[in-house]
Amino acid sequence: FHFKVPENISVGGEVGRVKVEDVDEPQHRNTKYSFVRGDYRDTFEIVANPFTNEGIIRPKKPLDFEKVAEYRFDIEATDPTVDLRYFKSGGSRSISTVTIEVTDVDEPPVFTKLPYEFKVRENDPEIRTLGSVWAHDPDAAKRKIRFIRRRASPNGDYIRVSDTGIIQLPKPLDREFSSSYNITVAAQEILEDGRLSDRESHAQVHVIVTDENDNAPELVYPEEPRVCENAAPGKVIIRISATDKDEISPRGFFKYSLATEDSNFSLVENYDNTANITVKYGQFNRELAKIHYLPVIISDNGDPELSSTNTLVISVCKCNEKGNFTFCEERAKQVGVSIQALVAIFICIFTIIVFFAVITLLILLRKRHKKDLSGLGRNVAEIHEQLVTYDEEGGGEMDTTSYDVSVLNSVRKNGIKPEAVPSPYAQVQKPPGNITSGAGEMEMMIEVKKDEADNDRDLLPYDTLHIYGYEGAESIAESLSSLESGSSDSDIDYDFLNDWGPRFKMLAELYGSEPNEDFVY
Repeated sequence: FHFKVPENISVGGEVGRVKVEDVDEPQHRNTKYSFVRGDYRDTFEIVANPFTNEGIIRPKKPLDFEKVAEYRFDIEATDPTVDLRYFKSGGSRSISTVTIEVTDVDEPPVFTKLPYEFKVRENDPEIRTLGSVWAHDPDAAKRKIRFIRRRASPNGDYIRVSDTGIIQLPKPLDREFSSSYNITVAAQEILEDGRLSDRESHAQVHVIVTDENDNAPELVYPEEPRVCENAAPGKVIIRISATDKDEISPRGFFKYSLATEDSNFSLVENYDNTANITVKYGQFNRELAKIHYLPVIISDNGDPELSSTNTLVISVCKCNEKGNFTFCEERAKQVGVSIQALVAIFICIFTIIVFFAVITLLILLRKRHKKDLSGLGRNVAEIHEQLVTYDEEGGGEMDTTSYDVSVLNSVRKNGIKPEAVPSPYAQVQKPPGNITSGAGEMEMMIEVKKDEADNDRDLLPYDTLHIYGYEGAESIAESLSSLESGSSDSDIDYDFLNDWGPRFKMLAELYGSEPNEDFVY
């Protein structure tokens, strides 16, 4: 028989089955299997299957391809229930050779030591390396191993593991924080292409922190110790005790003492890590002090010895004849705010003040901006209105009395908007007598345009040349442009323009009929 089995087969798993032929009926088949020759009887076992009469080969311990790649041995099959009277040639047993070939399997790395344990003194700044872990590739390839930290307890960057398995401390450890630190280290094979294998093995690393005496003992404060004002000397007021974050020194207990002997209290040690505070002289005077502050010194007998001073607050109370407390002043509870809270409150108040200051400044700037805009609007309106009056053309260069210039000067000096001053040209003198139909239509048109300009104070005035360039319907005067008037052959008499007032004086001189006078344009 020849079987192949992977090296990672579990103990008790099935390697293969051997079969025998038995001509007897099934109820008479009772084959037994055993090893005859071979040195691996402690590695495998053969168990008979009562239903199929087969021999099942199973490993009794783990197989290792790197150690033994092939097993060869002889097995014997016998039937102890054979009746010798019917014994035939060939005997009552049969021997066969079995070969088991172990195949190689990519196995994860194997650590050489489990578990790993290291010790380190707490708060030691000189210790940076504790040791190392080591694992190897059990396969024939013998690949390199990379180590990775998986889990840590307590969680944090307290212990590191390098790629080569060196256990390092980034900072000193504190035993009072944790007396032991545990990490899980994983080992992975580095493949030929540089990637890490998916198969990994784990090892536990324990770091034990040894204690250093770096903490002084502290008083375990009792509940409001009180004493009667008429207490007798030696009266036990309270029993005190202490605690220490470090390990208690094996050399002895805590030592207690009073910081001053000038008080009405005494201290008596009990040599069991406790001490009694007793009355020294008796008869307390409540008029002098209702509360006493007693400083107590506690040392730990360590190496080096550390001590601390703790204040015990004792109230002096009124008592009855039986020594029961009848009246005690309540202790003033400390009411205060931490520095951090004060800083936070100050920052909040400062932020609120700055916020309101900015809002107020923005409101003031907005009001000033609106005021400037309103003032600018008034100035523009005043200038606009004055331009309307100022741009109105006078009667000509010879007319120097038809417009009062003092109105403009008063506006510039005072900077205020004057009341509307009637223009001296508000009324046009109408020509007396009869006029032609064309002249009458022109007069009506001028009156309408003049009234529109006088009543509309928001727009700039039109140039009078534009208005005079208007040609009335069915006008016999044709174009009134001065550029064409000199060559015109019209027979119309324009002397009536002299009757229209100073506004039309220049026009009357241009178009009036004067003999023996030539006009050059």
